[in-house]
Amino acid sequence: MRTARLSLVLSTGLLLSLSSCGGNGAADAATGGSETGTATGDGDGDPSDSGSNSNSGDGDGDGDGDGDGDPGDGDGDPGDGDGDPQTCGDGVLDPGEECDDGTDNGDTFACLSDCTINVCGDGFEGPEEGCDDNNNVDGDGCSSTCLLENLDAEVIMCGNKVYECGDTIDNDNDGKIDLADPECISPCDDDESTFKTNLPGQNNDCKGDCYFDSNSGGGDDHCEWNLKCDPENPGADIGCEYDPNFMMCDAMMPQTCLDFCTPLVPNGCDCFGCCEVDGQFVYLGGGECALDNLDACDSCTFFDNCNNPCMPEECELCFGQDPNDLPENCDEPSCPDGVTPCLDINDCEEGQFCQTGCCVGINPG
Repeated sequence: MRTARLSLVLSTGLLLSLSSCGGNGAADAATGGSETGTATGDGDGDPSDSGSNSNSGDGDGDGDGDGDGDPGDGDGDPGDGDGDPQTCGDGVLDPGEECDDGTDNGDTFACLSDCTINVCGDGFEGPEEGCDDNNNVDGDGCSSTCLLENLDAEVIMCGNKVYECGDTIDNDNDGKIDLADPECISPCDDDESTFKTNLPGQNNDCKGDCYFDSNSGGGDDHCEWNLKCDPENPGADIGCEYDPNFMMCDAMMPQTCLDFCTPLVPNGCDCFGCCEVDGQFVYLGGGECALDNLDACDSCTFFDNCNNPCMPEECELCFGQDPNDLPENCDEPSCPDGVTPCLDINDCEEGQFCQTGCCVGINPG
């Protein structure tokens, strides 16, 4: 009788010990539970205790340990053994996110890096804002609706914004200001020292869209090209090396792309920033490429399906040239029908600028 009682006490103690050490998982095992979910977080804080399936607990003690794969231990922490990873930035709008544009999340984009919407007064200058000084007060240089105030009359705006190539400042100290500087492609160019525009989205990944608007890489103009498709390999320095097996390199640009982008493209350039300068084709978005530093430019292949070739024999002024480079028999640059020839921005209407001898609309989109 004494032996039987001792055996019962030992058995009961063992069960209690297992219950306290193993969390719900041990309790389920002791009661013969049938839950066999795919997550195996053991909840004991031991990172070495992985279960037999792939979604094991992370060892932080958060996993609920019952092996049923159901989310929720109530702590709100990602990676807690319940199989729910943190997903902001994957391009999929998940519960709790206001937005998610994938690689286009960031401080200067419509969706911030924490997947909240970029709004006026948050201190982050969004794509439609000219400024954001972290308040909604008028009269301090940035209005309550995040528009610039008290600007110099000589400033050239691109939509609501002012970039280096329109700010009336000689940003690279070469004695040439704004559009008088050959490295300024348009007022929507934020780099006065090289042919790069430094606009949000440029070289954000291997894909490019219309190079000559203000949101290079945005893709909303239905133009899309991939640097991996160019055998001249202009994307080598940014992880976009030429790939002869890359798919979709023969894609034709849709008419919506051609209608939007072609009028913005300077003479001698294609839609994706490959331009002929002094007899060589250079990629404007690469390195420290500049008119006086062509050796720093990456070579590129002219895109035949979306471009604006230059014909100097017809008195067209080519990219990188100034009016003094016109042939002697040309009185002024020639332009397409309905487009006003120009020598500088003063020859153009408000909202236009002078590009390769022709008045072109300042297009921020």
